[in-house]
Amino acid sequence: MNIEIQSFLLQMLAYGGGSVAIAYLAFQWLGQKWIENKFAERLDQLRHQQALEIQRLRVEIDSMLSGTIKLQEKEFSILPEAWEKLDEALGLVSWLVSPMQQYTDVERMSSLQLHEFLESTDLTQTQKDEIKNSTNRNETYHNIEFWRRLSKVKKACRELQDYIARNGIFLPEELEKKFSKISDTFWHTLISKEVGYEAKDWKMQNEGWHKIQEEVRPLYEKIKQEIQARLKSHANRTRRAD
Repeated sequence: MNIEIQSFLLQMLAYGGGSVAIAYLAFQWLGQKWIENKFAERLDQLRHQQALEIQRLRVEIDSMLSGTIKLQEKEFSILPEAWEKLDEALGLVSWLVSPMQQYTDVERMSSLQLHEFLESTDLTQTQKDEIKNSTNRNETYHNIEFWRRLSKVKKACRELQDYIARNGIFLPEELEKKFSKISDTFWHTLISKEVGYEAKDWKMQNEGWHKIQEEVRPLYEKIKQEIQARLKSHANRTRRAD
């Protein structure tokens, strides 16, 4: 017999309680103990379930944090390169569409000077010969140089466009949209310049310059501010984690 029950019954007999009274008191005492035991058992079950739920949530949160950190690390590596490509593209587009274009004056050069100058460039031999044999060497050289410059600028714009297309998924949606918009504006600017140049339409060529000043520059500054804010935020999170 349980020691507690035995002690309880002996105490009842010592106080002279009858069998009915003892039975009633025993039932009352045992009922209370049964309830307490059931409560304790249920409490242990709840504690166990709570511990399991906490563990499940901890694993889920750790998984989410791990994914978030990896995404932030990817974005942190993408942003500087995206900015570098954007800055390079803007500089080259501005250079091409600027109303103030500078070309070397090859018309006034002697045959020897012209030869030395052309050899210092990366023009093809066909292009060099074309300039040497032209009756208007400046016009011929300027025309060849324009298309070379246009090709260089298009290459930079294409690299920016391709980079954003490949990595835009890792950028915040609004920032990715800004990059895409500025890239599209670059191409519209180049089309205006190219078509205007072929048609000798200075007004159309200048439209590209106005787009750079009125549309691209403000958007460029917004992208710059947003990138700076995100890089600063990532750096602060890294310091807190350390």
